[in-house]
Amino acid sequence: MTAANMQKLMNSKTGQKRSLDNSLTRPLILVALLLAFLIIANIAIAMMQPKEKVNGELWLINRVVSGQTVEASILSNPNMTVQRVRLLGISAPLKEQSPWGDRSRQRLSDLIKEQKVILEFDVKQKDNSDRLLAYIWKDNLLVNQYLVSEGLAIADPYPPNVKYDARISRAQSKARLQELGIWDTQNPLRLSPRDFRRQLGN
Repeated sequence: MTAANMQKLMNSKTGQKRSLDNSLTRPLILVALLLAFLIIANIAIAMMQPKEKVNGELWLINRVVSGQTVEASILSNPNMTVQRVRLLGISAPLKEQSPWGDRSRQRLSDLIKEQKVILEFDVKQKDNSDRLLAYIWKDNLLVNQYLVSEGLAIADPYPPNVKYDARISRAQSKARLQELGIWDTQNPLRLSPRDFRRQLGN
């Protein structure tokens, strides 16, 4: 084979390689551009969505009784007596369930004691003990869900008040996977708060 023929063959192979490189590069660039567009579009859509509308009233938390019960007074009527409020959708360990009961109460106290919060009610507003049943919002934080996400309470539906049950349940699944708080395999909560109360006869 002559040098000229060899050069032609090499040029032909180089051209084929460039052509192959170009044919592979173009789709990758298109895919990258499409992904970037989708990410930007999703961010834009999320930013345009209205924030979750909380339909509630402004209250002041006077005292934290346990990880699921507080005493509060409504700010629009300072003459109204202090009300006992039970957090909906969760059940927190009792103080006898050491150390979890104290940890749950302390975390709730750190979050909202002597703070202004929004109480959001659902279908049924009071339980059989005449406590108000509510979701507590501190700024944009759903406190009921937060306690569950930290492994300091468990999801405990209270029909017909089920508005946030799905998100509280998702928070619990994540806490269990991460073995947080009461889900710590080295020191788990042995009995659910509900079962523990039954044992105590409450």
